Amino acid sequence: MPRQQSVAGTNLTPEVLARALQRLVDEDTSPATPSAELAVRQPTTVLRKETPRRSAISDHHDHIRAENAARRAPYLATSATAAAGYLGWGLTELVGLAAGPGAELATTTGIGLTSLGAIAGARALLHSRIPAFWRRQSWAAGAGTAAWITAASAVGPANWTMTALLAGGAAATWASWMKQHSIPDVDLNAPQLPEASDETTSGDYGDTLAQRWSESVSRRGKALPGSMLTDRVDLSRAIRWTVRTPAGDASFDDVFGRRPRIAGALGVSAKNLIIEPHEDNEAWAYLTVIVRDLLSGGIPYRGPRYDNGVIPLGPFADGEGDMQFYAVEDIGVRNGLVTGEPGSGKSACLEAIGLGIKQSAVWHLLFGDGDPDGGSSPVLNDISDWAEAGPRQVLAQLEAIEAALEIRSLLKSTLTEGPDGPVRITDPSQQSPLRKLLPSTTIPGLMWIIDELQRLSTDAWLASQDFIPRLERVVRIGRKYGVAVVVGTQSLLAGDYGNSTVLRGYLMARNLFAFRNMNRSENAVVGGMAVTPGSLPPGGGYCFAIAGGRLSMGRVAWAPDLGEWATALPSCALDENTALAMRDFQPAIEQSPGARFAAQVEKLHAWRRRKESGEPVDVPATTVGDAVEAALPAFMQGLQIPSALSAQNVVALRPRPTSSPAPDGPQAAPDIEGLPASQQEVLRALQAGCRRTGEIVAATGLKAPAVSKSLGALAEMGVAHKIAHGQWEPAGTESQTG
Repeated sequence: MPRQQSVAGTNLTPEVLARALQRLVDEDTSPATPSAELAVRQPTTVLRKETPRRSAISDHHDHIRAENAARRAPYLATSATAAAGYLGWGLTELVGLAAGPGAELATTTGIGLTSLGAIAGARALLHSRIPAFWRRQSWAAGAGTAAWITAASAVGPANWTMTALLAGGAAATWASWMKQHSIPDVDLNAPQLPEASDETTSGDYGDTLAQRWSESVSRRGKALPGSMLTDRVDLSRAIRWTVRTPAGDASFDDVFGRRPRIAGALGVSAKNLIIEPHEDNEAWAYLTVIVRDLLSGGIPYRGPRYDNGVIPLGPFADGEGDMQFYAVEDIGVRNGLVTGEPGSGKSACLEAIGLGIKQSAVWHLLFGDGDPDGGSSPVLNDISDWAEAGPRQVLAQLEAIEAALEIRSLLKSTLTEGPDGPVRITDPSQQSPLRKLLPSTTIPGLMWIIDELQRLSTDAWLASQDFIPRLERVVRIGRKYGVAVVVGTQSLLAGDYGNSTVLRGYLMARNLFAFRNMNRSENAVVGGMAVTPGSLPPGGGYCFAIAGGRLSMGRVAWAPDLGEWATALPSCALDENTALAMRDFQPAIEQSPGARFAAQVEKLHAWRRRKESGEPVDVPATTVGDAVEAALPAFMQGLQIPSALSAQNVVALRPRPTSSPAPDGPQAAPDIEGLPASQQEVLRALQAGCRRTGEIVAATGLKAPAVSKSLGALAEMGVAHKIAHGQWEPAGTESQTG
């Protein structure tokens, strides 16, 4: 026998193996087994070391036995059908003798319906176990079986006609099954068997890992004393076990916290070791060791996808499924958090989420960029329905979303569920109001993606506007009103969230994608997030995805130009009530990608002109403070300058000539000849009677963001005053225009 030859190759006899196995059985049944000895009970494959050729021969014999068992199924099914026919015939005969022909007919009909229902129910229950090649034939087999049992109950199975029908029908129905399960050749020298090789197969490697666990992990004094590996599953790219710990000795958190020690004991990289919670026992865990790298070559992006509220982003490292962003679930819309150092792939992940959101045609996408120049994501700038950059513009988006939440809280109670989304309630006594607004073509969802949150949360001017507390309120209550927020920032540290751990917790409650970050303190920041992002491999796109019930490493799909899909995305206009609520906060004229590009080019040319003419160089926004204040004239000393104010707004205003008398009171206004041309044009438009931002844009020909920035700068200098949202007026007619 092949297995005896393999055993002989290791100088063991069958008797020695039998005694060893008997000792293991005796230990299993012993009531006082020490916990340290539990580790000995590993899968018995460790005791049988076969060469690759012998292993293949054993698998060949196992295959033969499996095919023999499968070929018995037609005979068993035919015998069961015949027995059911006899029982049905006997029952109808007894009912006919007791109650007459009418009852006999009713019994026959009942037997037919019962047999048909039982066969259909059994097929539905075993659907996943029915081979794909036989699913169509199984319908014919079930229908034929029910028909034969019904006929046999009426006329009796003990006649040549019924016997021939049963035999012929079974032969025709099961022919493809028998062909599919033909018995292979038993010749051990068949050419399809692999040649002998000394290379380590995945099966051998799994046995090696199990032996290392027994020796270096489960012994007394090691990482998990008394633990066992059971229920091994060989996946396409990994090997998975169930880790069982002695009751009361450890929990999943303990197992997960010892992940680095376990990886070292098994001799594998921590990035290739995945430990996840067990679905049935808090003291157990799933251990997955990746043996074939799926991710190192990169994951190509195939285009935006959106499937019932779920956006696939890329595969898990073990090849079992995709990392997914859950935008909508039964309880409402979901928020998200994407963290990672520069170059880790964070922005590409946000872009993939944005592309999927736009693909849905039931979401209205907003993008707020903490970079005042809007350079974080050109793709999101292009595909978003409303894109803004910088503190002031992002605050306008926040105010618009707050207005949308207010109107939707009123609107929700007037709507009920319709076939294609929310509809107006026409009969309050019969129709129930909606419990939550889910994205639909009738009332689209509002998805707000914010990148570079750390720049916004540390901005002094935004802090004075309570930006973080207001954002936290939106995240808290938006779920019921179809408003979701996805944030991108550089770390999991509380400072990136304005020291609001509550905001961070709500953002990561369902969707957390932690990209590589070499900050060593991040593993202790968030409870339950003990994975150190610094352990991820170098290269963009690697992340730990904590969503969908898994805690596993994956890699986000990527393409050199994600923007190539932007032109094919459907558009999604807001419902009229939400659009009306947000209208006053949006620019009157949205900038196209070409207009944004032209504005950036003009800013670059303006900088070059100032540099070549010897004018003061722009001061970076992050350094606005004492240095800027020192450069201002005396009448500007002490004024609060927003940290996000760009350097082109910080100019040396020309003071009044010393020969002129100093004005008193409100007459003391600065000379504005030193202002940039754009601010002078905006001020002239205000003095000409233009009050709304859109009117100023039309009168000056400037872009809407440039007008908004100029108005803010004029307000800081006291020469313009904000009346209401989107409405301005000059501070006084005495302001000089040069």
